Amino acid sequence: MPPKQKITKNMVLKAGFDIARRDGIESVNSRSIAEALSCSTQPIFSCFATMEELRKGVFDFACDKCVDEILEHENSPDLLNLSTKWYINLMRNEPHLYKLLYFSNGFSQGSFHGLISNYTSNQVIISKLRNMYDLEAPIGEDILLRVFALLHGIGALITFNNLEMDDAEIANMVKRTAADMTRCAKAEDRSIRQ
Repeated sequence: MPPKQKITKNMVLKAGFDIARRDGIESVNSRSIAEALSCSTQPIFSCFATMEELRKGVFDFACDKCVDEILEHENSPDLLNLSTKWYINLMRNEPHLYKLLYFSNGFSQGSFHGLISNYTSNQVIISKLRNMYDLEAPIGEDILLRVFALLHGIGALITFNNLEMDDAEIANMVKRTAADMTRCAKAEDRSIRQ
């Protein structure tokens, strides 16, 4: 008889992530994970004391995976555009994961600026914006926040209101908006220096 498989916290999180991705976070519970791992619920409760703790762990696991995906393009000069395409792909092709990441209680960051400071990928994008357009740090952060608000609003309209908008149109709108904000910020900076 083969030895029993040791169920680790990472295995529980991976199984929870797969379930949330396929069926939604509401389907993540000790039974569904136990079934996915072919074990009893006891190992799940050894890793997570409550369902709330388990679901928060799955949310954090999903965030980490997505940040890693975005950072695969960290050295690209077009990181903002690639991140926009990543977001659109998530919205179109991963509806449960998209809702988990952007429309769940786990998304609560305490403040709008928490969006920037809590994710390494956002810091990298700000750095790219600053270098590309010779911007001060607060201006790069402000532009990214406003671009995110635009993209998130479009995503909500598509997801919940069936707005029809093609991917190229969304990407172009985000790119133009970022360029317009950058030009405006640079013009304001020049007028202050004069």
